[in-house]
Amino acid sequence: MIALGCRANTPLPMPDAALARGVQLRATPASLVIRPGSSGRIRFDARDESNQPLADYPVEFRIVGDGGDTAGAQLSTAYSLTGSGGSVVVEVMVGALSSNDRPAAFSVEATCPGAPAAQAYILVTTNVYYVEILPMPADGLLGLASVVNTQLYFYDNSACANLDIYALGASYDAGESIPQARNPPPQPVSLNSSYVFQGVAASGVHAVVGLGLDSARVVQIGGCVDVPGTALLESEIIRATLLMDHLFPAPSGTYQVSSDFRLNPAPSALTTIRSAWQQWTRCPLDPARLWIDCTIAALGPGPNTCVPVAGQSGTLGDLLLASRGTVVAPSAATLAGPSDTPCHGAIDNSGNPSLESSVDALFGNARDALTAANLGAFPSDLAALLDDVRLDSQMTISEANDPNSYWIEHSLVTVTFPNALVPVTLVPASFQMPQLGLPVTTASGILATFKAGQLTVPKHGFTLRLGTDARYAFEASSLKSRNAGDSKGLVDMIFGLAQGSDQGTALTGCDALDAIACGQIKRARGCLADACQAGLVALAENLAAVFANLDGQDLDFWLLSGSAPVIDLNANGRADALGMAGAAGGVVAGPGLWSAEIATRAGNYVTYGYWSATRAGTR
Repeated sequence: MIALGCRANTPLPMPDAALARGVQLRATPASLVIRPGSSGRIRFDARDESNQPLADYPVEFRIVGDGGDTAGAQLSTAYSLTGSGGSVVVEVMVGALSSNDRPAAFSVEATCPGAPAAQAYILVTTNVYYVEILPMPADGLLGLASVVNTQLYFYDNSACANLDIYALGASYDAGESIPQARNPPPQPVSLNSSYVFQGVAASGVHAVVGLGLDSARVVQIGGCVDVPGTALLESEIIRATLLMDHLFPAPSGTYQVSSDFRLNPAPSALTTIRSAWQQWTRCPLDPARLWIDCTIAALGPGPNTCVPVAGQSGTLGDLLLASRGTVVAPSAATLAGPSDTPCHGAIDNSGNPSLESSVDALFGNARDALTAANLGAFPSDLAALLDDVRLDSQMTISEANDPNSYWIEHSLVTVTFPNALVPVTLVPASFQMPQLGLPVTTASGILATFKAGQLTVPKHGFTLRLGTDARYAFEASSLKSRNAGDSKGLVDMIFGLAQGSDQGTALTGCDALDAIACGQIKRARGCLADACQAGLVALAENLAAVFANLDGQDLDFWLLSGSAPVIDLNANGRADALGMAGAAGGVVAGPGLWSAEIATRAGNYVTYGYWSATRAGTR
């Protein structure tokens, strides 16, 4: 132990045939992510100018940092000789981070006689968030065919507005290190290629700077893109386009904005909505079981949630419960809900035909109509409906006192559900804000920042009432395709299909249920007439009200942060677009990125969206 404690790394002697030049030293892997308190290995290969391995060749190692957190990194050795294959392995051991949500970055540098130093980039992080950056030169504006690749720099917890892209470009051309950035990627990014940054913190805003280099490695163009940490999803790569240019057009003007938000994974409130609407076909003898549940529950006190409870629906309710079928399993592939009632079979506990069996028989002549209504598709209809939400808005941008700042007024115009198609026309269900009667659809006094060709928009909010909007879209698409205008219309139509007779008199709907159920429990006709009607009213109201789980109070839709490249299509110094979904006028640029939060009764839900805007009057 004493010997080990006193051991020192003594420099290795020079080999007898040390080469003065022509030696190549490579690191594998070129970059490595290590979790705090763990370690990783890097292999360095030494080869001569003929690419032959150099055995027994001395290599020296050291940690190269920029003065920031290196997580207490240590190397297994400072000196070593290559093996017979010309390679040597060094182990990198790291400790704890000074801040758990901020990664540490440094390099392990290897040197040997006759070779330039080789480095392996090390990132120490607990995060599993990724962002893919696609650098894109604005060829249509500048015609910079001389740009061959891009050097990317990542700034943790720093926005583009805090960086001077010109100063960074000048530092690179002067051969100086870029200040305060993570180490650059191991290789410059080729044109039309992207680079994935790992270990990005899911908080704050991070800036990625791109410097476009010509074949002589001189900076020709530059740009910056903000990555909102709240827009990141665990283990999912979020992609952003970095537009590079030296022409920064004035963004002042009015723009028509289109923003698409993906609700994937779905908010928890959607599960509640889907569970409620699957009640139509959750059990083998539905919708008879659902009808009976709502009718018995109507006999009890308080609001009718279509969940009957023994002992709370009076003598009549207890008689009906006793005549129900034995409990059976729900239909396959149904969602479990907290308020689900038991499914009942065709035989009761005495071996007699159950109440479900008798009520189900009322639909004997309506099987084709029930099949055509496809009631079992409601959960998947709802999932598709809320997979994608599009907001069209108007954004007016005017100059503020600071040259890099602009005032923004942002107004919602329409909300559209692209996957909810209106029958006959087959256009997506779309609603203008005045139709919805929402109290706050305009946000003003938003101070945005414009720097390095990028417009950054800070937090602002609206009242959106996503659940209510979704109900309108569901009624206009799924329900209308079934010839029902709303929940009440659907309930009346489905249960109106039930047919029975009493002493030769044809009966439908609640009259048919009343006759068959009252007869089964040996009560006079009319014993359930009022309860049946009340049950259907409650069912329709419950189905409509469940959408409110996606609504919030006050301002319930927040754009937490957003950014987009500012684009001049005709080189007149005036912006024509903010972000672009495709190519136009020879310009290729990506869309902007939103980070958003939706406040619902079930809690707040954070998501992200892509957006682009066109100057009003140019579409």
